[in-house]
Amino acid sequence: SLDEYEDDEAGQKERKKEDAITQQNTIQNESSSADTSGSYLLQVSALLFAFHSTANAPEDDAPNRYSRTERTTYSRYSRDANSSGSSLPSNILEKRIEELERELAKERQENARLMKMAQDKEELIGKLKEEIDLLNRDLDDIEDENEQLKQENKTLLKVVGQLTR
Repeated sequence: SLDEYEDDEAGQKERKKEDAITQQNTIQNESSSADTSGSYLLQVSALLFAFHSTANAPEDDAPNRYSRTERTTYSRYSRDANSSGSSLPSNILEKRIEELERELAKERQENARLMKMAQDKEELIGKLKEEIDLLNRDLDDIEDENEQLKQENKTLLKVVGQLTR
């Protein structure tokens, strides 16, 4: 059917795109093999940043959180790191990962604190709106009562005026 054909064609386009990205990454990695240690650290940092930016995604979306390209790129970097062990000591990477994890934890705490403050402010705004509504109703009642008293005063003045004649 037409839908199946379009789905298949879209899948082929996606695979071609992923293959082109993979090939480009491979060429970049091969051309920059002289600077493996620095570029690897940048790549790990980029992957951790990508993890940090998607860490707030819903848990049920976890398998689809990373594209196939990101997963294969990460796997390739892991293999490269394991095979080139002498280019950058793993303890430096581990320390950097721990540092980034601490920063991530701090950012999450700050985010939670800010979310709590925003929620508290929203609750306060809601309470103030309710109070304003009550005050407006009271004001309307007072205006109605004032109008009624004015009418009574007019009536009383008329009566007093007639009595004094």
